[in-house]
Amino acid sequence: MKTMLKGATLISALVATNAFAMQVPGPLVTPAWVNAHKGEVKILEIGKKAHIPGAEPVSFRKVRVKTTIEGVTAKGLLPSKEAWQKMVQSWGINKGDAIVIAYPGKGAGDAAKAARLYWQFKSYGENNVTIMNGGMVAYAKAKLPLDRKGHRDLGHQGNWTATDQDKSIYASTAEVEAASKGQNGYQLIDSRNTSMYLGTWHKGSVKGAGHIPGAKLYPVDLDTSAKPAKFLSADAYKKAAAAIGVDLSKPSITYCNTGHLASGNWFVMHEILGNKKVKLYDGSAHLWTQHGKPLVTYKMENFK
Repeated sequence: MKTMLKGATLISALVATNAFAMQVPGPLVTPAWVNAHKGEVKILEIGKKAHIPGAEPVSFRKVRVKTTIEGVTAKGLLPSKEAWQKMVQSWGINKGDAIVIAYPGKGAGDAAKAARLYWQFKSYGENNVTIMNGGMVAYAKAKLPLDRKGHRDLGHQGNWTATDQDKSIYASTAEVEAASKGQNGYQLIDSRNTSMYLGTWHKGSVKGAGHIPGAKLYPVDLDTSAKPAKFLSADAYKKAAAAIGVDLSKPSITYCNTGHLASGNWFVMHEILGNKKVKLYDGSAHLWTQHGKPLVTYKMENFK
């Protein structure tokens, strides 16, 4: 009898641990899919409150950290393995959970936030993760169940564990510098808008205007449709890239100001287009200029 009870207890524990044990179908899922499987997946909703029933809210401001890297202090960076594991556990995620990332869906920047969160999961060994395409705008448009008041994180603790960092999707400043000089076969992709690429203005996080030498422009607003901001088909990206003279099939390093927008381009190239030789330069132009590296600026008078 005791043996039977022990067996039942073990089964109950396994069921509890693997309550969300299923595999996501790919890097993107529809809101309808999320609604149909919301009892089987762990939903992380970027924002102060979560509006999908059962979802956990995630503050994007807390996802990235300020730390010392490559001998300089920079912000907006990937947390350490230990810090990331603790953060993910605080969202109530357990080993084996299928993870769905939901974003506001109001623009390409929102979608890039989801891609950034996705990249961080991938960086520490999590492959059972997907993004709800179109975000909350698409979810609401589909008239799926919503918690209109929204709920805050209840502080559930999970047991998710991180692996060592996957450096195959991470680019160091040394790798970026080699790419800028045409020395390692990687092309640099600037994910910011045209004015920041040309250097007619720049954000305060970057010590200077312009782009990293040798970089090509593929602005992140080409990653999604308008509101709802949805990721597009592989063919759509290939056509857009061809129109501006960029080959998304080449080994590439994506960057932006701090590594947020560049995550969107990384996601498109690495996950949707299947180009597994794409890396994200974490810290991006911010980290580049913290090192005192040069930027190329086009003066407006050059266009007269």
